[in-house]
Amino acid sequence: MLVNMMKERMVFPEYVIDIKGIDELKNIEITQRGIEIGSAVTATELQKSGIIREKCPSLAKAASYMGDKILQNSVTIGGNISIGMPSTDGLPALMSMDALLEVKNIERTRIMPSSDLVVGIGKTSLGIDEMITKIIVPYKDGLNGTYAKFLNASEVAIATAAVSYTVSKGKLRVVVGAISAKPYYFDESLLGWKWDGTIDENVRSVVEVIGSSIKPMSDAVASAEYRKEVSKILVSRALRELFGGE
Repeated sequence: MLVNMMKERMVFPEYVIDIKGIDELKNIEITQRGIEIGSAVTATELQKSGIIREKCPSLAKAASYMGDKILQNSVTIGGNISIGMPSTDGLPALMSMDALLEVKNIERTRIMPSSDLVVGIGKTSLGIDEMITKIIVPYKDGLNGTYAKFLNASEVAIATAAVSYTVSKGKLRVVVGAISAKPYYFDESLLGWKWDGTIDENVRSVVEVIGSSIKPMSDAVASAEYRKEVSKILVSRALRELFGGE
């Protein structure tokens, strides 16, 4: 992403430092804090990791959309989410799992919710001297999820949807991305998901809530109205993929 921005003369860094050789940033492991993912782990490595495929399926699927197969060998999860652009795939998936970010500079380490990262288009809450070193997913047994994305003919994202469900706690999270500067986050209290209702009833209810809550942007890629309709379709498909229904 940085290389593309340099080619488009959007940024002019004096120095570019390659951090991919730092072993600490390449690990995927289960610790007391949860599933810890180094920020230099690539999209290809996320897809191949047994831990990610089994325990963070929404992230594994999101990684499959991070550019073409060649680019996925180099794009990293930290780089993907740090750029702060609406179309990035990693952040909605991480937000749906209530993931935390470990952020460091020379003097300190801090932990922040992934939902606090982006503050505007191309803007993040990271300090100029800070970098993301780890992603921490507070994993509990029974975490399931998926990710859906709709592209236009030029392969630009119209909308994305990440869904995660924690079976042991009955927690449902839906995140809609690519439609505004920041992804939209919904939990079961906002969605009105009724565990004693039918799947079809629940899906229709969730789609209605999301449709009335999101305020997509209009741009050269798509109108706000079109993005809203696509978002509703993606959320419906993702929910039915997880829970069934017609």
